Amino acid sequence: MLDLRKLSGFNLLDFLTGKNSFEEKALKSNYRIAVLLHSLNKVLQKKVVEGTEDLESLVMDSGRGVLYLSGHYSIQGLAWSKILRTNHIRYKLSLRPVKVDGNRVVFRIEAFRLYDHNPRSIDPIRIFSKVFKFHRKLILEEIVEEIPEILSLTDIGNEIRVDLNTFLAEIPEVAGAVTVQKVIPEKGNVFLFVRSNTILKPLLDFFGPDYLRIEPISENEDSMLMLWRD
Repeated sequence: MLDLRKLSGFNLLDFLTGKNSFEEKALKSNYRIAVLLHSLNKVLQKKVVEGTEDLESLVMDSGRGVLYLSGHYSIQGLAWSKILRTNHIRYKLSLRPVKVDGNRVVFRIEAFRLYDHNPRSIDPIRIFSKVFKFHRKLILEEIVEEIPEILSLTDIGNEIRVDLNTFLAEIPEVAGAVTVQKVIPEKGNVFLFVRSNTILKPLLDFFGPDYLRIEPISENEDSMLMLWRD
């Protein structure tokens, strides 16, 4: 449950007397929502990895404004598995949010590398992945096809689109009342800076504190909002 006493700017006396109440303040506030990737990874394993044929693991992390995806992938049966003399590879890609439109966030691929499942002093798979790029589509398509209502590839080919409306539609109290302004991956979380004409407690009640943290903020209280205006 949301502990009102821990929210920045909340005054219990004002709340009880009706003066400058939390709800009135929240209606005028922006919000910062932290999506906790540690817990989200458990969902990805069940909803994405377990439904695929060749994707063996998928882990998300973040830092310095970049979202990282990594894991293991089976190439057993493919022609290039014989050439590279391995049936399993590790992959790692870096994604940077570049656009938010209608609560749909576009992440652009900054780097995408493959590695041998068993590290070698000279890794031919890493060299191979720098020259040939078809593995991008091979792995990414398998990831997004499991939850197409949330994930999709853009026409450009090196971008992934995340539709946050799917999550918001699950909660009638906030559906249509939330606008995502900025997305910043950082320190194992993905921070969403949003505007809303309603309080977001139902969002936290639905997903739970293991997945989300929600904080009302004002432009004077949080220096991260300078990034919001980029």
